[in-house]
Amino acid sequence: MRPSLFPSDEALPTWLHTTLLFLIVSPFSVPLLWYGVHAIAARHLDPLSGPEFGQFFFGPSPLQGKAALLAGFSLIVFGCAFAALAMQFSRVAHGNVVLRSAPWVLVAVSVALSLWVKSLS
Repeated sequence: MRPSLFPSDEALPTWLHTTLLFLIVSPFSVPLLWYGVHAIAARHLDPLSGPEFGQFFFGPSPLQGKAALLAGFSLIVFGCAFAALAMQFSRVAHGNVVLRSAPWVLVAVSVALSLWVKSLS
């Protein structure tokens, strides 16, 4: 068998392994954080397209005031859930129960905030 072009996972230094994990989740995390911070700062959130065509995160109408603020917090928490997912697979999280369960707690908090936003709008 021919040797691989890339080094094995165990051969990478910890800092590079963690950096690569964050680079992998950043296309999913950074836009959510960006829209969340913008929604909090402007107290306005235009409809955001969801994972499927024609589906929206918080509905098809723009959000204003408290609903936009909560939607911004929900997006930030959801973006942090992706970052926590990267940390879950890092070497730092080995044996750490808090880091292993953090992504799922953050997703639950984001869903709860999202349901609160839908009840306000």
